[in-house]
Amino acid sequence: MSKSSFNNWIVRFWWLLPLATILFSIASSFASDWNITIMLIFCGLATIILLLQLLAFVTLLIEKRWWRAVGAFFSGALSFIFFVGIPIVNMFFSSMPDDFGKKHVIPEGMEMNIPITDANCRWNATDGFIFTPVEIDSTDSNSWLQIWNGEQGGIYHYAFYWPALSDGEIYLRCFEATKGTELSASRLKPRTTVRVFGHNEFGQVVPPTEFTIYEGDWEDYYAVRVEVWHKPTGGKPHKLMEKIYRMEGWMR
Repeated sequence: MSKSSFNNWIVRFWWLLPLATILFSIASSFASDWNITIMLIFCGLATIILLLQLLAFVTLLIEKRWWRAVGAFFSGALSFIFFVGIPIVNMFFSSMPDDFGKKHVIPEGMEMNIPITDANCRWNATDGFIFTPVEIDSTDSNSWLQIWNGEQGGIYHYAFYWPALSDGEIYLRCFEATKGTELSASRLKPRTTVRVFGHNEFGQVVPPTEFTIYEGDWEDYYAVRVEVWHKPTGGKPHKLMEKIYRMEGWMR
């Protein structure tokens, strides 16, 4: 594109740039919940378009398009506020106390499992988290799902064992156990999904895999029904098993 063609495009379509910045800023906010790479891409695009807005403002001044230059200035300022303000607003609301646990008191006498606290858990760049092996009894289905406490409250790792299983996907769904409210619904499935291939006998289907419960705050425990689901290739999802755990939310 020649300089004159670029200038003509700016004169006619300068208003598209602030709109694009606002849209990419909003998209990056939503993407931060489920994919950090896509969030960074959206942020990068918004930054580039912000710089283009500055160039558009200068170009409109040079072309003596005064009213359009004024519009570019104020719309650029507005899109900059969106770009900077959305993360600040998200941080403000995420820092507010989450009383989910206080509103869902564990019933007296309710039987629950406690996530494993593994003092020997360690991380390395090659193998990720290495956990102390837990004894699994193939005749006791209650031992087939194991959950460890992670490095912070609300962050967990799960491992899963099962007999022969058709190819497909394994993933978790979690619900507050007393009222059935689904937890972290938009984030839990993509973060816990593991592909299953050729699982022909009893054994580990899912190695320790990290997930996060976002509802509630640290040490504000409530009862969570953890469900393990299987979606066969080309088939319908169905629940394999469930266990009740005492869990807490991640304090953002």
